[in-house]
Amino acid sequence: MKNNQFARLTADHETVVAELKAIHFYDDQMTCVTSPTEVYQLLLRKAFLTTKDNGSFTNKLKNYLATPSLDLKDYFDSKQPVTTKIFYLVALQLLEFLVTEDFAIDNPLEAMHRMQLPTIETNDNWHKDQLLDAWYLLLTTHTKNGQTFLDRLTNQGYFIPFYDLPVREKPLFFNGKAQAVFDPAKLVREVVYVESSVDSDCDGQRDLLKVEILRPSDTEHGLRVPALFTASPYNQGINHEAGSRAMHDVNVPLQAKKPNRLTYQEIAYRKEKHSLPAPRVVTGETRHAAETFSREHSYTLNDYFLVRGFAAVYSAGIGTLDSDGVQTCGDPQQTEATKNVIEWLNGKRRAFTNRTDNIAISAWWCNGSVAMTGRSYLGTLATAAATTGVDGLKTIISEAAISSWYDYYREGGLVIAPGGFPGEDADVLAIETQSRMKAPADYILRIKDFLRNKWIRWHKPWIENQVTTRPSGMHAITAKTSLRLNVMY
Repeated sequence: MKNNQFARLTADHETVVAELKAIHFYDDQMTCVTSPTEVYQLLLRKAFLTTKDNGSFTNKLKNYLATPSLDLKDYFDSKQPVTTKIFYLVALQLLEFLVTEDFAIDNPLEAMHRMQLPTIETNDNWHKDQLLDAWYLLLTTHTKNGQTFLDRLTNQGYFIPFYDLPVREKPLFFNGKAQAVFDPAKLVREVVYVESSVDSDCDGQRDLLKVEILRPSDTEHGLRVPALFTASPYNQGINHEAGSRAMHDVNVPLQAKKPNRLTYQEIAYRKEKHSLPAPRVVTGETRHAAETFSREHSYTLNDYFLVRGFAAVYSAGIGTLDSDGVQTCGDPQQTEATKNVIEWLNGKRRAFTNRTDNIAISAWWCNGSVAMTGRSYLGTLATAAATTGVDGLKTIISEAAISSWYDYYREGGLVIAPGGFPGEDADVLAIETQSRMKAPADYILRIKDFLRNKWIRWHKPWIENQVTTRPSGMHAITAKTSLRLNVMY
């Protein structure tokens, strides 16, 4: 079966040589060599990264079959020409496929064709240009374990010497893909607070959103990079215990629902009308953040691109630790807050160095292009942001995302268990991710009463209905409501 994970550009020979030069597989020494066999040996010497001298390289060659009866050392000693069969027998071994298990040593091309791996084939002995074209193609071919051969070499440290390339030579692309030429040990880590267009806690100020940024240090020297943004309500921690206590009891007797004359208009969503507070007054501007952070709850796809010339940006959003507001679990305010971070990255919104001084800081290091990444809730927010058409958002890589919050928690008007979590509802998820609760003073003194009153206001129609239809259960309803509030808040 063909592995379609990696796209591949078709390159002409001029491009092949230029890009092999750019990643130092083709150098001045190779330019002077005309023998394909000698060129092949030089290419392998560069690919065997763990060998530092001739003796260790020779020993490494003895591990690979060139023909059914010759290892690579003996093959090079014999000065035999490079052929299609020899090249792809070695290639399968370099790609970590196993003799007998994956291919036959006397028919490597059959395995290449069966696994739909790309080849360059000719009945004649190869000349130098054919060898270079085949090596280029091999670097873009996936190994048995799923990586491309060049990514496997990258993991072994191939591009470490490239960390010191001048900024004008970065980023470095090979076959259309950015390569890992940025030093992960020199990443800039900084925190800013984006001023949003929501006031979800109704405190008379626009909610500030904590945003954590990792960017290549080369941005300090003129490089402008695109950003991978992950909106993760889990990023600043979760309230697992509070969320567990808030789970609804599902072990209750089923009851027949009595028909009623309820109309859609009675239950239709109506956006609460609030006047948006004026923006903060800027007291100064700077290019330097006032806060940093140590470890990020990173998204591994972002880590992959960080060393390839992208910035990784994380924000947990409203209602989370060190941000303003309250968690709203999928409502328009959460979408707006997510969109606002993109606007800052695109140069169309302000952020501040902290939550008090109103010193503005721009995303001057970003070229304005943003992609969003994320799985599950994270991917859901990426999808939500994309629906707004916000400028600067070029693409989203959304995995296993929710496309309809209603269908996640309801089916045909009945409650369902989302993703195998019986008893969870939107209110439980909001509590789970309301990580402002992790800062006791911020939570207790500033938003706890607001959240309790909001819950009572939202559930008042339900409470009144229960009292009307079940007057004998008034005491139980009151007790249940009180218990629920204490559990949640």
